[in-house]
Amino acid sequence: MNKDDVNIYMPFKAKIKEVIDTGCDVKLFRVVPEQTQIPPHPPLSKGGRGGFIDYIPGQFFMVSVWGAGEVPISVTSTKGFQKHIEFGIKKAGAVTSALHKLKKGDIIWLRGPYGNGFRADVAKKCDIVFIAGGIGIVPLRSLINFILMNRKQFRKIFLLYGSKNPVEILFEKEIKAWSGKGVEVILTVDMKDKNWKGNAGLVTEHLSKVKVDFKNAYAYICGPDVMIRNTIKELLLRGMQDRQIAVTLEARMKCGMGKCGQCYHGSEYVCTNGPVYTYEEIKKRPASVQGGKVYGL
Repeated sequence: MNKDDVNIYMPFKAKIKEVIDTGCDVKLFRVVPEQTQIPPHPPLSKGGRGGFIDYIPGQFFMVSVWGAGEVPISVTSTKGFQKHIEFGIKKAGAVTSALHKLKKGDIIWLRGPYGNGFRADVAKKCDIVFIAGGIGIVPLRSLINFILMNRKQFRKIFLLYGSKNPVEILFEKEIKAWSGKGVEVILTVDMKDKNWKGNAGLVTEHLSKVKVDFKNAYAYICGPDVMIRNTIKELLLRGMQDRQIAVTLEARMKCGMGKCGQCYHGSEYVCTNGPVYTYEEIKKRPASVQGGKVYGL
């Protein structure tokens, strides 16, 4: 088949191998594509490496349930580390509610991967700070594992992760494993319970515990808009440059290919030019791309 004849919108089947309930409206889905269903596919985005399921951290798939609809979901697995594709899906609407009803052996449909993904190469030989809020740890998990697979190429690594309460902390076992691999972990919660002995408060209140030279470090941020806005401000005050701050810009994406116009802002489509932007790139965009008050600072 000639690559010009490929239908880039064609979904393919994937079988659910495991569903893990975290107990806080987030389920981890481990899926394996049915190879006979995967059509040939050219590279789709500036961050892609080619190949239909040759994804990188920060990219997303369009995930659909027959009869319910389709929704963009960031990948949380790491190619070469896991043998399957993983999605951490929060129950938040009609499609995600339908996904939460599925079980091992059921079929979902995927399109992608789409988007540009995170760039880790720019941070080689530098310190790295991951800053996550709530479900924002899901896409960052993919990048954390990628960097740990290439650990010798980077210097100190910090993870600052904030959650509403201790029950909603995701990937606790993995976080402990990361700590054993040289990641300095700082956890904080908004609301403590009687068993919580750790930090409390917003993530920005604990940035002083991150012992890096911010002028020569890179930050990767994902979480609620308010957290992102305040975190960027704090990083800038500590001397971090605009180009060293990367965030994921959320938008109402429908097709993932820059054709439907749902995520068109100013002069570009977030699904194809993003969803990952450095703060330097965000500042050059119109206010609509910056996210108005959120990223315009």
